[in-house]
Amino acid sequence: MHNTLVNLIEIQKEIQLKINCQIGSIRIPKIIAVSKTQPIENILPLIKHGHLDYGENKVQEAIEKWTEVKS
Repeated sequence: MHNTLVNLIEIQKEIQLKINCQIGSIRIPKIIAVSKTQPIENILPLIKHGHLDYGENKVQEAIEKWTEVKS
């Protein structure tokens, strides 16, 4: 399993544990994966896992990465 996917799953588990300890209704936060400077090979395992929320700070880099993935 790719380390980016392992990291995402660990974060999801930690959030779920924190939420389970709270009393009352709590909204689950949305995890935004920052893909800045990461090659698409590091991002694809997250996409295949179903994660769809990403942040990118350079338009040129986003176009280069996401054009291929979206098609």
